Amino acid sequence: MNIRLGNLVGGFSKNTYYLLILIFFFGPISWLLLASIDANPSSSWEIPQAITFEHYVELVTESDLLVWLRNSFTLAIGTMIITVVLATMAAYPLSRVSFRGKQAFMYALLLARVMPITAVIIPIFSLAVQFSLVNTFAGAILILSAMQLPISLWIMKGFVDSIPIELEESAWLDGCNRLTGLMRIVFPLMAPGVAVTGLFAFLAAWGDFLIPLIILRSPTTFPIAMGLYRAFGNEGSVNFGFLTALSVVYSVPSILLYLFARQYLVKGMTAGSVKM
Repeated sequence: MNIRLGNLVGGFSKNTYYLLILIFFFGPISWLLLASIDANPSSSWEIPQAITFEHYVELVTESDLLVWLRNSFTLAIGTMIITVVLATMAAYPLSRVSFRGKQAFMYALLLARVMPITAVIIPIFSLAVQFSLVNTFAGAILILSAMQLPISLWIMKGFVDSIPIELEESAWLDGCNRLTGLMRIVFPLMAPGVAVTGLFAFLAAWGDFLIPLIILRSPTTFPIAMGLYRAFGNEGSVNFGFLTALSVVYSVPSILLYLFARQYLVKGMTAGSVKM
């Protein structure tokens, strides 16, 4: 009897868990997709009475979608490249070289990352003004990259820690210097970590709203996140068809990038332990 009751409780718990996932995850996504093709969309979840693609046509013909996409890709790809290059170059000495204060430095990096960006947005904007980086992609990319570097360094350092030093020592015995061994041995083995770091940096820059809002002032520099903000009309009025169609387009690059990099994601996140 107790075994049967335990099975019933376990089955109920599992079904409740899946139901919650269905409601809180697939519910909003299904509403987004259905409303984007609904001739009369609203804020409630409902099956479309009439299916139309006019919202997507309006998005392409009557908005700055192409400009928003170009700007978002510029910010995301630029942030991804800078973050991956700097994190990869810094992770190797942090992993292989011992120095006084190394542990404190690593935790200081995490402290910089966990601080809310809104707490330091005023000094960030002041620096951007002093260096003439306001309303420039370079300014936004540098700030976004600086935001991603701490966690990227931790990921890349943990991955380098998992690569046996004996592989490099064998290369040194064969006549390679440290730089050659790094290029031929370590960097190729860091590919999964690079993929994870690049994925996170791209997604963070692609979805960021605050930095473009503060740094980018001209409509010609707005990314698609700002386009979503502008899709809300005055006095609370919302064009749900346009807004949901834009949200679907906004989500597609992130999903495609995840599908491309998913083979490296688990390996890159679980390779080795993070050591000081």
